[in-house]
Amino acid sequence: MPTLYELAGDRKALYDLLHDMIDPETGEAREFTDEEAAAFVSMDEETSESLDRKIDNICKVFKVLNAEAEVAEAERCAMRDEMARLSRTAKARDNAAGRAKMLISKAFDLLGKTKHKTALFNVYTSHSAKSAKPGQLFDIDKIPVRFQKRELDAKAVSDAVKAGELFEREDRPGSLFYTAQVCDGDTCALTERELEGVTWGGTSFLVVR
Repeated sequence: MPTLYELAGDRKALYDLLHDMIDPETGEAREFTDEEAAAFVSMDEETSESLDRKIDNICKVFKVLNAEAEVAEAERCAMRDEMARLSRTAKARDNAAGRAKMLISKAFDLLGKTKHKTALFNVYTSHSAKSAKPGQLFDIDKIPVRFQKRELDAKAVSDAVKAGELFEREDRPGSLFYTAQVCDGDTCALTERELEGVTWGGTSFLVVR
């Protein structure tokens, strides 16, 4: 097999060999083998004319590869700029779409409607599942341990609401209550208590289908 230096007389073969030295996945180049390095050391044995031709060929291949690297870098920068532009465009379109839905929401509010069906679309107001989250007066020390993790366990609260352990009251929307046994001496009674510092509610959002 010809050495790298011997191939210097053939620019195409040298170009292909240098490409073969590059890992296509990482772009990293392998080291020259001892044989390839030894071939370069023997350059001084060449005649001046032969040496000039081989050096010229190596330099020409270098120029080609360097130019290709510059083109690839320019393409990378252009792609980065294009990706940034597309991200901005996507964000702008998403915000504009949100404003379009907001117009319908405003119209629903003014008309006192929650749904409307046309020949093309079915539009209605949907509600997310209610969940617990800390309120302004939230105090972890006032929350029973079964409703705690290191902070409010919203899932445990939601599960307790589904199981009936926690409940809402019509006169206190947004608050949750539970029944606790309170003893005074020998007398014990069940007392309704508020899950203090916790708000209970969900959000409304418009659905377009």
